[in-house]
This record gives sequence, C-alpha cells and structure tokens, in this order.
Amino acid sequence: MNIDSFKSFIRTIPSIRDEVESGRYSWQQLYEYYILYGEDDKIWEPYKKDNHNDLSYLLDILKNIDLEALSKTFEGLQQVLSLLSAFMLKEEKTSSWYDD
Repeated sequence: MNIDSFKSFIRTIPSIRDEVESGRYSWQQLYEYYILYGEDDKIWEPYKKDNHNDLSYLLDILKNIDLEALSKTFEGLQQVLSLLSAFMLKEEKTSSWYDD
C-alpha cells in the first residue's frame, strides 16, 4: 500500500473530505489508518454507506429504473392533464356564456 493507492481509495469515498475539513481527522491520520487497517476496515464503513454523490451510486439507481413503467406513468399523467385541460376549457366557455 502506498500513497497512490490511498489517494485512489479516498476518491471512492469523497464524503471523507468533510471529516478532514471539520478537523475530525487529518489526511495524515487517515493515511495511517489506511496503512494499518486497510480498505476493508470498519472505520471506512460509514463513509462508504453515506456516499450518495458517487457516480457508481447514481448509475446503480439508473440501472434499476423500469423505463417501460416510467413511460406508462408519463402516459397516464399526460391523459390526466389532457382531461383537466379539456375540463378547464369547457368551464371557460360555460362561464363566458353565462357572463354575457
């Protein structure tokens, strides 16, 4: 394990930067933990679980989206909006007829 592998590892958990910025840890301390305990130690778990800004996390979300179901949902919303629009137009015509 060297500094380059540490840097690569830290890039996979960018939320750890907040801990350094808040003063809880220094980069030196984190590097020492990395050297002593490795990447799989429980010290890293909260940061790995809390890593929702990671591109791989977003890709996992996108992979699990059912595009056919999403398309059907949008079609249903479009039908509802069309009905509401038609109803609103009918109401406008009816109210303007009474206003005259």
